[in-house]
Amino acid sequence: MKNKILGLIMVFAISISTNINSQSAEDLAMMEAMFNTAVDSGAGDQSGQACIDQMNNKGWQEISTNRRGEKEYYVVGVGSVLAPIQSQNFASSVQNASTKALLDAKTKFSAILNQEITSEIVVDLKQQISEGQKPDILNDQNITQQSPEYDDLPYLEKMKILVNQQLDKLIDPETKESFNKATQSKNADASEAAKKLEDILNQEQMTEIITTKTAADVRGMIVKYGNFAADQNRGKKPEVCIVTKWSPGLLKMADAIATNDFKVLKSNKKKKPLKDQIPVNAFNERDFKGYMQLLGSFGTYLMRDENGDLNVVSFAVQGMASDSPQSQTVARQRAIQKANAQIVQFLNESVELNSKSSTTEALTEYKDGLQDYYTEQNFEQRQAASAQATVSGIQTLATYKGIQLLNQKPLIGAITFYNPSSAEGAQDALKAFAADPEKTPSEGSGSNQKTVAPEDTPTIDTGAGYGDDDEDEPW
Repeated sequence: MKNKILGLIMVFAISISTNINSQSAEDLAMMEAMFNTAVDSGAGDQSGQACIDQMNNKGWQEISTNRRGEKEYYVVGVGSVLAPIQSQNFASSVQNASTKALLDAKTKFSAILNQEITSEIVVDLKQQISEGQKPDILNDQNITQQSPEYDDLPYLEKMKILVNQQLDKLIDPETKESFNKATQSKNADASEAAKKLEDILNQEQMTEIITTKTAADVRGMIVKYGNFAADQNRGKKPEVCIVTKWSPGLLKMADAIATNDFKVLKSNKKKKPLKDQIPVNAFNERDFKGYMQLLGSFGTYLMRDENGDLNVVSFAVQGMASDSPQSQTVARQRAIQKANAQIVQFLNESVELNSKSSTTEALTEYKDGLQDYYTEQNFEQRQAASAQATVSGIQTLATYKGIQLLNQKPLIGAITFYNPSSAEGAQDALKAFAADPEKTPSEGSGSNQKTVAPEDTPTIDTGAGYGDDDEDEPW
């Protein structure tokens, strides 16, 4: 049996080689030139190609095992930019694309964990063959029965004749003519369709319907890499792609933030302050490379600071309606709001994906040898997400004003972060506010008056790599 299989493989390989060798040198040279032209034009680039390349360069697998023997997941998400490049809202549309990319990654992750798939396939094959003259039906009752005369009709039938006669007198000739023309047209179409059906010899039709459903509560998913790309010369529309990661350690961190378990979020692994790791002043300092890095930063990253605290750092941008102070204020607040919302989404987000695709194709063969091919494809998809949490200690690391390089329109960027030390201080302050006020006795007065001891303001120190170092991650 094994030798038989090897023989079949050798025959198949020889067949392929023979087909290639049978091509002329000119044909092969022409096909190779077309192949190279297609590669150079970017015809092989997929949506989110930059993130796919990053996955390959880093050796990240969609599902892999870390050094602790735990399963971790790397998932690529892609979002398209809908606004035209010259639109004032283009920068905001890029931010929206990053939001869609993150949702895309989360729903894909949910589908990896669990999904319900329904597939329905129907194949219809029909054939009609006729030859000779159809025989008469000897026992047809319509032939042997005689129709009654008018005097023999029942009362109800006579009433129908009377009503029809009176209606014919009331309806004008133009209406009758219009009705007759419409009927004749319909009859002609029906006759043509019937004639065409009679000419069919064989017909095969395949219909496939696939539905997919998935839902999950995703906690602790961070961004490892983000990319914004647009190349009009190669016909590539603007898009944002991100590479996300989830692991049990990241889940523990998200749960620790949600439950204010600050000990879990601290360690002796110290890094630089966040402002030394993120080029927040790149635009004003003429740091083009740093500014490009800011424009390519999307979603939430995990970073450790000089105190050993694990920080969740979030990036967002917002386009400005104009360059007025009022527009700057609104854009800044919206950018901060979006960045803060991404931190909440890191803690817990309910995601849902529903998709349905249908494919139909049919091949009809006529008796005269002609063939008709028909195909129809439909696809629908709905992604939804919702997140809600109460978090202490979120603060703004920096905001910056710059331009979207593709259209020179102004934008505002915001970088916010969650820090466990500041969150711990905020919790202490909340407890102090919740306590009933007490009086302390004044010196030398003998009274029972008390004063509230001032709370120490929590110090905030930040810093880490850009979330690309696995050593920054907990556990």
